[in-house]
Amino acid sequence: MTFEKTQKGNPHKLTVNQHIFPAKSISRFSDENGRVTIIHRKLDKPLLVKPDDQLFCAKRVWDQRAESGYMKSIEDKFQMLANSILSGHQSYIGSLEDKIITDMFMLWNIRHHMNQNPISNQKLKGVIGVSREFSKDDQELLEKNHIGFIRPDLTISGRSMSGLHIQRNLDMARQDMQDTQWGILTAKEGSFLVPDNFNNARIIPLSPQHCLFSQSDNAEVGIEEVRKINRLALQSVTDYWFAKEVSACPV
Repeated sequence: MTFEKTQKGNPHKLTVNQHIFPAKSISRFSDENGRVTIIHRKLDKPLLVKPDDQLFCAKRVWDQRAESGYMKSIEDKFQMLANSILSGHQSYIGSLEDKIITDMFMLWNIRHHMNQNPISNQKLKGVIGVSREFSKDDQELLEKNHIGFIRPDLTISGRSMSGLHIQRNLDMARQDMQDTQWGILTAKEGSFLVPDNFNNARIIPLSPQHCLFSQSDNAEVGIEEVRKINRLALQSVTDYWFAKEVSACPV
C-alpha cells in the first residue's frame, strides 16, 4: 500500500518517515562515523546506513497524533531510562522502570506489525454528506493539531485508524504484561545485534554490550549467552537486522 504524500514542501512538518525502533536507540549501535551495519534479506550485501535511514521507518502508517503524542511520551521516558542505565547512574529496575520498558517493548513490536499490515482508508457507511469539505491544507493542519476529520470522499484515513488501533493494542498488551519484570544483561564478550522486531522473546537491545531481558535479574553474560540471545533475535527477523560490528556478534 502506497503512503499518502504531504503537500509540496510539507508546510505543517508532518512526520513522513516514522521510526519503528527509535532513532536514538539505533544510534547507540553506530560506529565512529555514525553508521550502523544493516543486513537485509532482500539485499546481497551489508549496508552502512545512518540511524535516520528510511529502511528503519514506516511511511506515514500512523497519524501525527500517535507519532508526536503517546508514542513520543513512551519513547522519551524510555530514552531517559536507557541513558541512565548506560551511564551507570541506574542499575535498579523497579516497578516504575518495568512499566517504562514494557511500554517501549510493546510499542516497538506493535509498530512493526502495523507497518507489515497497514490499515487502508475506511469508507463511512450510512453518511450522505458532511457540512464542510476540508482541503488538503485543512486536513494536514487538523492532523498536525491531533484533530480527527472526515474527508470529502467520506473516508477516514488508514493512518488515523492505525493510530487508534496501536493505542488500543497497547492498552490490552499492558494487561497481558503487567507482571513483566526486566533485568539488565551485560556482555563480557561479544556484542548484541538488533532485529527489526522481537516477537519470540521479551528483549530490548540497549547497546552492543547491554540488553534488557524480561524475567531476569541483572547479570553479566558470557559469549554463549550472547550467542543464544542473538539467535533468538535472528529468529524474530522479518526483513533485516543491524549491529555496530557484525563480526563481533556471535550467532
